Amino acid sequence: MRRIIIYFITLMITCPACDNFLEQEPGTQTSTDEIFSSYTGYKMALNGCYYSLEELLTGVRNAVYADALGGNIAFTPSKTNYGISVPTFIENIYSFADLADDSDMDLVYDDFYGIINAANIILDRIPGLTDATDDQVSQLKAEVLCIRAICHFYLARYYAQNYSYTADASHPGIICNTKVQQAGKDYPARKTVKETYDIIITDLQTALNSFTPENILAGPVYSYFNNNSCKALLARVALYAQNYQLALDYASDVIENSGIALLGKDDYIQEWEKPNTPVSEIIFELSAKKDNQGSVKTTNTLAAHFGVLPDNDEFKDYCASPDLLNLFDENDIRGKGMYTEASIETIVEGETETAFPSYFFTNKFQDNPGNPVLRMSEMYLIRAEAYARLNETESALTVLNTLRAERGALPATNTDNILDEIFTERRKELCFEGHLFFDIARFHKNAERYSGCIATTCNLNYPSYYFILPIPKSNTDLNSNLEQNEGYN
Repeated sequence: MRRIIIYFITLMITCPACDNFLEQEPGTQTSTDEIFSSYTGYKMALNGCYYSLEELLTGVRNAVYADALGGNIAFTPSKTNYGISVPTFIENIYSFADLADDSDMDLVYDDFYGIINAANIILDRIPGLTDATDDQVSQLKAEVLCIRAICHFYLARYYAQNYSYTADASHPGIICNTKVQQAGKDYPARKTVKETYDIIITDLQTALNSFTPENILAGPVYSYFNNNSCKALLARVALYAQNYQLALDYASDVIENSGIALLGKDDYIQEWEKPNTPVSEIIFELSAKKDNQGSVKTTNTLAAHFGVLPDNDEFKDYCASPDLLNLFDENDIRGKGMYTEASIETIVEGETETAFPSYFFTNKFQDNPGNPVLRMSEMYLIRAEAYARLNETESALTVLNTLRAERGALPATNTDNILDEIFTERRKELCFEGHLFFDIARFHKNAERYSGCIATTCNLNYPSYYFILPIPKSNTDLNSNLEQNEGYN
């Protein structure tokens, strides 16, 4: 328990708004009783959860995982020797060869559960909240439940095979912590995948019944969970859980009732290029951190991974793969018009290229916006896929072509391969937003990386143990009830 409390307090101490609240005299330690002695403390705790969630999802491992393993990402030359190599901290996962005893993602596993435990402490303490209105208590509960749900969802994508890996989703899911876990006392086992998704959906539906019109924290409404973003997350989770009617219902609700419009082709490029602000179709964005002067901390944005300033010879590690760029129709505005081209000196096998090759950097994140977790385009894609899975293929085609028309892409005309069309459209629209590798698994496709792949193993046939990660050995050593994933024992 002490370890959880210390982690929880750390969440609050590291968030900018917490400095005054948690000022301590030398030799003192803030207790949970002190933190939760007033509504102000609960707000600070909630802010700490959002702060840590943004930091975790914007961190390089989460930011590049699905697109690097799926084949959307290529690597840029080193600024010191101009050679191309895989960054060491993702070297194993990039080649589908992660190690349980030295996982590239071990901190990701621990940090998600750290946020979950912090959320559970808040929920556990809510009955003692006496200086808040009923609406404030209800809203607090709703937002914390959404934070817990999205963390469980990300863990399920990383550490559990896709829903239909077994016919009844009875294969191992994840540990679902829905109460405060006490170190040295609680050793939970993994739920099945079906149980895992049922718990996530229950959390989100409970939250949906608790939202009020006002967020707890000050700031843009899209930066915190609310009625619309909860429904959008439910649509995504239901799609993963193969509850296609539920996914259709929630996606349609967001499309028709949220007041948020699909981004149109006339504004698409300009919207992504706006500095420090999200696109107009954003539903939920984890806002970028700012300093005391209100300026965005550029080292903590997605531009820190995907950025480029050609005039200053500045570029980051990750760019678009030729495999991705070759998918776009000539008139598709998401093609090269959405990329900044830079010619960079490159050495291949000891020889400098006679003409510096071109590298293409996505314009989605160049001007330091936040992390776009949910946006309207995804709702259209969920709606289209749900229709297709429910054998309403003409409706699926109509929804798909509505999106394509707003991207300048050629319309799909044949319903025979509608799911393949939707898969490819998801890859084009949601590139660099953390979806591709998980979509490959959901669609039971092979992971195939060609041009730009420098892994020791570029392709992975479905099914495979290596579509998911090993649970870090430090965790299985600590908890004898925690079953390791097959292939990593």
